[in-house]
Amino acid sequence: MKKRRIGIYGGKFDPPHLGHLLCAEMTREAFALDKVLFVTSAVPPHKDSGVTDARIRHEMVEAACAPNCFFEACDIELKREGKSFTLLTVRQLREIYGPDTELCLMISSEYLDPDYEWNVGRWTGSDELLKMVRLLVFTRQGHTNELSRAWGALLQEKFAASFAVQIDYLDFCPSPPTSSTLLRERVSKQLSIWYMVLPEVWDIIRVRGLYGCKTPPRGSDLRKRWRRLTVSAKRYWNRLLRRLR
Repeated sequence: MKKRRIGIYGGKFDPPHLGHLLCAEMTREAFALDKVLFVTSAVPPHKDSGVTDARIRHEMVEAACAPNCFFEACDIELKREGKSFTLLTVRQLREIYGPDTELCLMISSEYLDPDYEWNVGRWTGSDELLKMVRLLVFTRQGHTNELSRAWGALLQEKFAASFAVQIDYLDFCPSPPTSSTLLRERVSKQLSIWYMVLPEVWDIIRVRGLYGCKTPPRGSDLRKRWRRLTVSAKRYWNRLLRRLR
């Protein structure tokens, strides 16, 4: 039987935006992934302050994933104490999905840059982590495919004496001119972020007043309840579809 392939896409998602969704969908399609887990980082190892509460970030991730039956919001790191190390997450996912599933860690090319502080080869337990996953790399804006591959070759060379690091590259993935930092700044200045996040995510930002947002939520209480009901129905339907596949 063909091995099941699951993508692991981790991050703060503060907030999740269309760039995250586009990269995940194009990677899923290019490498025939059965689904993509959006893993909300509870306590990011590199930033444990100035981050929106993990439960609220995960609520936005759930809203962002709901329309796509191949996307699943994963709260595995929210249920675990301490820093959200990817190694621990992958260990847990291997236990959940078993040996017949190939786990693919989705990262942008900056994490292959040997000069980058958070190069994947320097992550906690990177030697164990890189044995358990296949890396799926999408080129970040400002990098070239050739540069990504050159960096990937250096990473493979670093561990070559012990094991082979498996890397695949997504050569084309459009990068919308947006980022979570940009979105937070725009919201704090009461500027629009339409067409940068899904409407469901924008609704959560407004209802909760995140990032200093003062824009009132849209519509009446009845319409708001209807939108929440619609999102819940989409989540339920997508969960059902995942179980049936």
